[in-house]
Amino acid sequence: MTKKILSAMLAVIMVVSMCAFTAFADDAVYYVEAGASAGDGSKDEPFGTVEEAITALAGAAGTVKIIGELDMSTFKAPAKWAGMITITGNNKDSAIVLADGRGIVFEGPITFKDIKFNLGKNTHFNPQGTLLVMDGGEGSDFTSFMHLCMYGSQVVDKADYIHNSGNVHTLYSGGYCNSLANGVMGDSNITINGGRVGTVSLSADSYKEDMTGISIGGNYNLVINGGEVDQIAVTRPKTVIEIMGALNIVFNNGTQIPEKFGYPETVPGGVFIIKSAEGGMVTPVADEIGVFEVKANKGKIAVINGEQVLNGKVTLEAGETEVTWVDGQQEEPIEIKLTIDSKEIVKNGEKSELDVPAQIVEGRTLVPLRAIFEALGASVEWNGETSTVTSEKDGTAVKLTIGENKIYVNGEAKELDVPAQIIESRTMVPARAVAEAYGCAVEWDADTRTVIIKK
Repeated sequence: MTKKILSAMLAVIMVVSMCAFTAFADDAVYYVEAGASAGDGSKDEPFGTVEEAITALAGAAGTVKIIGELDMSTFKAPAKWAGMITITGNNKDSAIVLADGRGIVFEGPITFKDIKFNLGKNTHFNPQGTLLVMDGGEGSDFTSFMHLCMYGSQVVDKADYIHNSGNVHTLYSGGYCNSLANGVMGDSNITINGGRVGTVSLSADSYKEDMTGISIGGNYNLVINGGEVDQIAVTRPKTVIEIMGALNIVFNNGTQIPEKFGYPETVPGGVFIIKSAEGGMVTPVADEIGVFEVKANKGKIAVINGEQVLNGKVTLEAGETEVTWVDGQQEEPIEIKLTIDSKEIVKNGEKSELDVPAQIVEGRTLVPLRAIFEALGASVEWNGETSTVTSEKDGTAVKLTIGENKIYVNGEAKELDVPAQIIESRTMVPARAVAEAYGCAVEWDADTRTVIIKK
């Protein structure tokens, strides 16, 4: 008995220890102070360099707090990392210092939050195909520039930059290199949510005559949700970025196009300029040309080219598109599943019982009419004298008569392969015909013999 008790206590201790380790790994915080040495990264015994903190994190996410000013001019990433590292100030005087001409290359995702910068001339940050988030806060001023794809001649999978607060002088959409064979394989994304950006340059940086722009194999996406941008331009025509997909520039929340606004006008996938008022967001869909995600605020619906557009994907033509938002309620997506010979109907994951199962008749799938219409939110009325069913939803009226090979949608007759019929005292109708009458898509899963209705 004593052994069992000790074993149980040991197991509890191990579990608690593992949980404590996991919590520490998830929320690891290290301190760095210039001149410190032989520390353990704690506030009382800080590390002397950011490299030590990154090494201690061992690839995991964590926070590095800078005490006072820290010169990172000689920074060299000790290794690549996967978790988001947040570098933040420990006090109001915390700042990162870079000497003239120095640049920092980041080998993993990194955020700068609530910290100042003391930069020399021609200093720069360079994410190597990883996410960089600038959230410097009030009074934070990055007075130099960033290369947002990569540094040097190489190829990266993607490029991502998010600007939330603080000032940045220039964002170069390309790094700098000497061959168009270098660049980004997929999409290159810049999102500005707040703060101020002086220049978004659609060029690569250069300091030699033989330097070129870079290639972006996917789309170039610049989405401005807030803040200020002084200019968007091709600042260096000789090193303009070569975009293989589409050029998407989106102004959300009524943000204004800057007076200095220029871009490459010839792009293989087309140029899409989206101007969206307050009321929702429009964002490019990754790896697709001309496809955007529409997301309205609560109680709003998008209006594009004079038509209301519900939340979801929308395909647009190249050129300028204005998006406004009107009051209205979004229709929630619906998915209905019925399996042949099963008395189960599943709507958006919730199961309920049918009186009569879906079944195959003359090679067509018949389903219980009332169950389908009610699942779609449509009304159902039965006229016993004429054996006719009528239904209505959002201005669409549907009528079927038992035994007739026709369905009427807003008075227009359409042929049915199999007529509506009574089976086991229930009205059964062709699934595809009635679903498509209300604008639904219909899919068939042959392996499970399941009809899937989506709206």
